[in-house]
Amino acid sequence: MLNRRIQFGRSPECEPDRLIHGDNTPVLESLADGSLDLIYVDPPFGTGRTQRGRALADGADRAAYKDVPNDPEQFVEWIWPRLEHFHRTLASHGSLFVHLDYRAVHYVKVALDRLFGRSRFVNEIIWCYSVGGKSKRTFGRKHDTILWYGRSADYAFYPDAISVPRKPNSHMRVVTTEDGELVQEKTDRKTGKVYRYPINRGKVPEDWWTDIETLNRSDKERTGYPTQKPERLLTRLIAGASAEGNTVADFFCGSATTAVVSQRLDRRFMAVDAGADAIECAAARLTTAGETLAAAGTPPRDLVVEQHQAASGNVAAAG
Repeated sequence: MLNRRIQFGRSPECEPDRLIHGDNTPVLESLADGSLDLIYVDPPFGTGRTQRGRALADGADRAAYKDVPNDPEQFVEWIWPRLEHFHRTLASHGSLFVHLDYRAVHYVKVALDRLFGRSRFVNEIIWCYSVGGKSKRTFGRKHDTILWYGRSADYAFYPDAISVPRKPNSHMRVVTTEDGELVQEKTDRKTGKVYRYPINRGKVPEDWWTDIETLNRSDKERTGYPTQKPERLLTRLIAGASAEGNTVADFFCGSATTAVVSQRLDRRFMAVDAGADAIECAAARLTTAGETLAAAGTPPRDLVVEQHQAASGNVAAAG
């Protein structure tokens, strides 16, 4: 399965996308400075548990990975060398998205502030969802946090690519302009200035997202890999902070949601995972997705599945 090239019909002169089985640290060490345009990572959350999904195929064992211990200071010590490489390998216009939950996110934010500088912090994105159990002793823990850092003040952002509809029942009045366009309008009471927002152009989402639900057991996207994230979530991040032809990397790729979305959006990608289950799942998913794109007349780049030095089958991976 490893060390093979899967072709989808695009020109062989195009540099292929890469799915790499191996420890992400030596992979990162091999990359040139400033070579990546966007990095999204969904590392283990520090639960201390073995995360298990459903079977990858009939009769196969359930996909699984072993999470790191539930110790946030140890977590930061473990991830710090990788954060340093993320910082080094990002282009000046590049962005880093780190997806975590309440266990370690506050510790990692302090580490990223020190590494990137507080002025390079862009957003703390709160991804809210409702699927899953709830406690009788706490408010429901129903959100993850995605920390966004720009490599420089000139980080790329494409707001038109991620606009969402404006709420119809806002506090603003709806009027028709002289050109026949519907706009939401408000007047500043102090200055008398009139602000108009065209309804059909939408708006940039706030930094709390309630319109993207996590995957349930019956979702068609489900691969069987544990902690899989929805494609809509990655689509918003990748479309908003990168352009066609840019290189997107995920060093804890899991079921390859980042790679599948990058493939569909015509971004080059590098997806890395140390788990054999993850690579098996990712290769199958990317092959199916690539064949679907090719059948629709938009073949993606070839995919190279490769082994990078030594890799173990139970090292944490999430996405």
